[in-house]
Amino acid sequence: MTLPRWVLGLWVIVTQNLGLKLLSLVFSLGLFGFLHAQEERQQRTIPVGVVLRLPPESSERELMTAIPASVHVTVRGPTRAIDELYRAGLPPIEVDLRGGNRGVLNFDPKGLRVPRDVDIAIIDPPTIALEWQNVITRRIPLQASITGKPAEGYVVRGEPEVEPTHANVRGPASLVEVMQFLRLAAFDVSGLTEGAHRRRIATDPTPNRVSLLGPSQNPLVSVAIARRLSEVKFANRPIEVVGIAGGQASPRSVDVTVVGPPEIVRALRAEQVVPRVELPPRPNGERPEKHGALPGRVTVDIASAECEVQPPTVTVRW
Repeated sequence: MTLPRWVLGLWVIVTQNLGLKLLSLVFSLGLFGFLHAQEERQQRTIPVGVVLRLPPESSERELMTAIPASVHVTVRGPTRAIDELYRAGLPPIEVDLRGGNRGVLNFDPKGLRVPRDVDIAIIDPPTIALEWQNVITRRIPLQASITGKPAEGYVVRGEPEVEPTHANVRGPASLVEVMQFLRLAAFDVSGLTEGAHRRRIATDPTPNRVSLLGPSQNPLVSVAIARRLSEVKFANRPIEVVGIAGGQASPRSVDVTVVGPPEIVRALRAEQVVPRVELPPRPNGERPEKHGALPGRVTVDIASAECEVQPPTVTVRW
């Protein structure tokens, strides 16, 4: 079968330089796809930083609201423009809060610089309500505490003393006004023996937004360590009268409480506890009247111990 001449001519035209024609077709399709992609529009969310300009310290104003470091900006536009914008990023948003009284922070799309063919669809969050407080300074006491145990046979005497006793704190009124004291790190008395012990002790961290003023961050803390004491009571101990013959005390006996180191107090026997009343000598060596009465203070002497007598005074009669 013989094909028509026009068919043969068409076949020659199609098959002549076939490789070059196929390459041209592929290039044309690629260029069409590229141009078509440029006309496509997409939506994408880009983080944008937030820069705050806060009031100076001298204004005594504090922003209590937590402002995010960035907001999320959703943009729409041609794919190529959006991709370039995402790579380059948007400049941060500067917010002027130096007045210290602004109630609402609005993120205005007009403040963002974007290409002409790109639109800003959403800013998240669009607004933030702002809370402000006055900054105050207040003087509060410092509180010391103790940890650990002294050496065997010793105890802590009294409460730890702090110098200075108070500190100045500065911060928002709602935080400073509720502070009753500022605690110090614990004073470790482990293994300490008798004496006065002094150390610089750091204060615990203050609450967030509250600062400690002055030299009170490491106050001087003093702790007194003493021997552990024991106590024993000797009841109805007879009184000896010294200084006058035939004198008798009224009442004739007293109760004696002995306080001292455990090894001394535990070894005491009743006969070693001797209350005495010593009358003062007569002026110029005069002899006392034949009969009389004088008040006298009762004393008990025991080495390395203290004695409490009840009643502390009696009447001596002769």
